[in-house]
Amino acid sequence: MEERHEEETSRNIGLLVAGFALGAITGAILGLLFAPKSGRELRADLREKGGEYYGLAKEKIKEGYGASKEKLGEAYERVKSAVQSAAKGVKERLSKEEEQKEKAEEAD
Repeated sequence: MEERHEEETSRNIGLLVAGFALGAITGAILGLLFAPKSGRELRADLREKGGEYYGLAKEKIKEGYGASKEKLGEAYERVKSAVQSAAKGVKERLSKEEEQKEKAEEAD
């Protein structure tokens, strides 16, 4: 249950970052398009602001990806540890049952 919560949290972080980046880019483009400028000035501004917001969006996406990757790595380690612990318990139980079976056969 805890793993599911962490997966949802990681997914929500990614969506938040993507939403922020998309909103920033959209806002910048709309602001430039409605500004009273000539076509040449507008295109220059679009190139400049587009480059800035592209870099910002790329950075935010990397941050969200890194956070998600870290959370998934932590969840993986917990699951791996739980599986290893369960496997060890099963092996011990099988070993004990095998010993009991041998003792029972010797007693016969």
